[in-house]
Amino acid sequence: MLSAFSSNAQQQFPDNIYPDTVFAPFYYSVASGDPLQDRIIIWTKVYVSDSVIKEVQLKWQMAEDSSFTKLINSGETVCSVVHDFTTKVDVTGLQADHHYFYRFSTREGKVSQVGKAQTLPGEGAKHFKLALVSCSSVWSGYFNAYRRISERDDIDFVVHVGDYIYDFVDRHEKLRVPVPYPEEPFDLSSWRERHKYYLLDPDLRAARQNKTWIAEWDNHDTHYKHREKGIEGIQAFYEYLPIRMPDTSHPERIYRTFHFGGLADLNMIDMYMFRDKEDYETGKNSILGNVQDKWFKNELLTSKATWHLIGNQEMMGSWRSDGAPKFLHLPGNGIYFDPKGWDGHNDDRNRLYHFIDSNHINNFVVLSGDMHMSFVIDLTSEPKDKSVYNKHTGKGAVGVEVLGSSISRGGMAEKKGIPHFVLPLIENMSRHLNPHHLWDHFRDHGYVTVDVTKDRCISEFWYSPILKRSDTEKFGRGFTVKNSVNHWEHKSNRKKRKSTHP
Repeated sequence: MLSAFSSNAQQQFPDNIYPDTVFAPFYYSVASGDPLQDRIIIWTKVYVSDSVIKEVQLKWQMAEDSSFTKLINSGETVCSVVHDFTTKVDVTGLQADHHYFYRFSTREGKVSQVGKAQTLPGEGAKHFKLALVSCSSVWSGYFNAYRRISERDDIDFVVHVGDYIYDFVDRHEKLRVPVPYPEEPFDLSSWRERHKYYLLDPDLRAARQNKTWIAEWDNHDTHYKHREKGIEGIQAFYEYLPIRMPDTSHPERIYRTFHFGGLADLNMIDMYMFRDKEDYETGKNSILGNVQDKWFKNELLTSKATWHLIGNQEMMGSWRSDGAPKFLHLPGNGIYFDPKGWDGHNDDRNRLYHFIDSNHINNFVVLSGDMHMSFVIDLTSEPKDKSVYNKHTGKGAVGVEVLGSSISRGGMAEKKGIPHFVLPLIENMSRHLNPHHLWDHFRDHGYVTVDVTKDRCISEFWYSPILKRSDTEKFGRGFTVKNSVNHWEHKSNRKKRKSTHP
C-alpha cells in the first residue's frame, strides 16, 4: 500500500498498516490515559499537510453516552507544530468508577472517532481488572493481542510497562517492515515519526480508543544513556501517549501512583532510567536511584490500600542459572540468566524485600514485562534456602510477581536453531533451577489480565498468534494470590483455574 500522506512516493506499507482516512484529519484516532477518580487525559493528533499552518483549533466533548446527548464537559484545545500537532486535555469534573465517551472536532466540522474512557474507582471499590502488556514490536508481528483487549468489556484499564515502540528492527523478525527500511530514531523528528508509524496499525488504535491506558517507557522507547537523545525520545513519548508528566522540571521522572480507592494502589516505578547512576551505599549501585527509592518506599509505607500493585519494566524476582550443566553455555554470568536488571542489583533488591518484610507490608504484587516469555514467581531473597522459602507451599515469600509475554516481539520460539520440541525441556530446566517459579512458558505471546477484589488477585495469561492476522486467542493458565498470604497458591493448596473470560 502506498502512503496517502508521505512526501516519499516510493514508501510502501506492509500488511495491516494504514491511516484511518475515513476520519481525516484524525488519522491516528484518539486515546485516553492516566485516570484519576475525577479526571482523565484525552488525546488526539491531526494530520497537517500544509507547512504554512502552525496550529489547528479543536473542540472536544466528554459525555455519558455515545450519542453525546448527556454532555459532562466540553471545551477547546490547540494542536500546534510545537508538539507535532498532538494535543492532550486533562478533563475534570468526572465521577469515580464511571464510563465516558469523548471526541474531538475541527472548526470545519470534521469529527474524530468516539473514544471510551474510564475513571478510577473510589473509596468503595470492590473490583477492577487490568490488562498487563509490554514489548509491542510492529516489525516482528501482528498486534492481534491489542485487538482482543479492545474487544473485551471486562477489562477496565491497560497497563503498559515498556517497549511500547521499538527503535530498531530485529534482524531475525522482519515480518512487517516498510519500504524504505526503518532507521533507528536519532532526533526529535525521527522519534515522532516512529510514534506516528505505530499509530498506522489499526489494532493498536483500537486498544487506545477503547481502553484507558497507564503507560511507562523501557529501553526501546528512548535513548536513556544519551541525554541529548534521551530527552528527545522522552518528549515524543509524552506527546504521543495519553499520560501526564509527573514533574515538569524533571521530565525523566515518569514514576507515579494511581489509587484504586481503598482496594489497591498502583505504583508505576522506573527501574530503567536511573539504575547504576547512584550508590545507595559506597560501592553499592541503586537500581531506582535514591530519590525514587525513597519515594517508592514511602508510598508503600503510607498506603492504606489492601493491594500494592507495582508496574515494573523488567523481572524483579531472580532468574537463576547456577546449577545448570556448563556445556549448555547459557547466557548470563553463571549465576543469573540476565544480570542487567534486578538480578544485577541483588543487594538493592534484598534491601527492598527486607523493607517489605520488616514493615509487614502485605499483598505486594509486581506486574512486569520485557522478557517476551511468561513467568509466575514468588518473591524471595533465597529461593533455594529451605529455612527461608518453602517451594512446596510458598511460605517465606514477601510478595508475588506476574510477568507477561510480549504483544508481538519474538522470543525463544522464534529464534533460529531452537526446535519447538526442545522448549518444554528448557522450561522444565528453568523451573528446576528456580524453585520460586511456579510456572513459565516460553512459546506464546499476548497479555495478562489482573483481576483484583478484596479477597484475592487473579492473573490469567492470554495468547494470540503474532505471525498472521487472527481473530482468536487462547487461555494459557491462571494463578491466584489471596489477601495477606503473600505467595501464589501452589499445587498443594489450589485447584487448576479455569478462565474468567466471559
